[in-house]
Amino acid sequence: MKAPVVKSIARYFSRRGRTLNFGLVSDPRKHRGRRWSTQSLLMASLVGMMAMERCFRGIERVTRDLDGCRRKLDIARRVPDSTLARFFSRLDDEEGLRQVLVDDIKRAKRRKALEPVTLPISVLAIDGKTLWTGHEPVDDPACQTQKDDDERADYRIHTLHAVVVTAASQPCIDQLLVPGKTNEMGSLPEFVERLVEAYGSGSLFEVISVDAGMTSIGNARMIATAELRYMMALKDNQPTLLAEAKRLCGWGAHKQAGHRCAASTPWRNYRGSKTRRELFRSNEIRGWPEWESARQVWRVKQTTKRKNGSVVVENRYFVTSLPHDRLSDFEILELVRLHWGVENGCHWTMDVILGEDDHPMCTRGKAIRMLSWMRLLAYNMLRGLRDRYLRSPKSRVLPWKDIKAFITQALQHPPAWVGLRCTKAEPTTL
Repeated sequence: MKAPVVKSIARYFSRRGRTLNFGLVSDPRKHRGRRWSTQSLLMASLVGMMAMERCFRGIERVTRDLDGCRRKLDIARRVPDSTLARFFSRLDDEEGLRQVLVDDIKRAKRRKALEPVTLPISVLAIDGKTLWTGHEPVDDPACQTQKDDDERADYRIHTLHAVVVTAASQPCIDQLLVPGKTNEMGSLPEFVERLVEAYGSGSLFEVISVDAGMTSIGNARMIATAELRYMMALKDNQPTLLAEAKRLCGWGAHKQAGHRCAASTPWRNYRGSKTRRELFRSNEIRGWPEWESARQVWRVKQTTKRKNGSVVVENRYFVTSLPHDRLSDFEILELVRLHWGVENGCHWTMDVILGEDDHPMCTRGKAIRMLSWMRLLAYNMLRGLRDRYLRSPKSRVLPWKDIKAFITQALQHPPAWVGLRCTKAEPTTL
């Protein structure tokens, strides 16, 4: 056991756990006969999720084996899985859980823990994710209905996530469940409005990055009206603008004479293949009808050489309101790469490490969406622990299996908690 690492994890739990104010969440239970406080139940769920447990029974085992840290985590004794299931099936205060997340992000912002590490600007990537799918509907207004080829109805709950991809830990700062009768494109204006209302315009993020499914004239105008910049992917849902981007960036039948590559990365090994990315850009899109806020179009050409000798070329197009001199050519390539941090970082961690794609812990009431907020809190704390707190500038990121082992050891090792204060301490990094 690496004692310094375990001690650091215990210190991280003690500091960060005490700053989360679960008192903002309304308790749905009657006061009479209540044996567990809201703070204890939510903290137990958070600690269990950070220990990477995927069911209430696993969380019960974690709370059973806590040694030396019960007072510091406000978990006095073992929390039964049945108690957690009943609590989350009745919990209905989504705004309270969201406020806990927003307050935590604001504290991280004041600590300058969300400063961009690879770019001179802060970028917020917004993308959709499915929280749950099943063949039977659940009692939730966000439950959507889809039909497969056999006309069988499938149900799902879909959400939008906002991730600060330029920060070292890439935290998720908010989510919005997509209503059952709309889609991601229709939900984006409401999402951006509540993000600006919660964090202000330009204080936490300067650029909003979205994929092609949310690219539209209306969304571009809405982001520009909020005094923010945008980077939007272009595909066939914007055929006229895509054709113009192809013409301006030197691709297709109308390739411009004298067009040149603005920047190119060296060949890099990736999953047994070699890849290289090249940038082609143009600012002649200014004045394009109805896209009055657009300033540039980009083409990123990715060439992949596989082991079998084949070569695959992909071209991705983007329209942006960033001025031509706001980012250098290589910074643009880095920005395009960082956009996928919402998928490769946040969504991959939520599905693979925290098991959100597995069988849900509880489907009664609005438990699915309530547990999704708890997973976001657990994700932010885990990424902060792994990418910042346990990592020096010259050290490598620890594998997730090692993080899980160290967290388990810290929770079950009383000497790691000796000397740590029970009162609210100064916050650590996110």
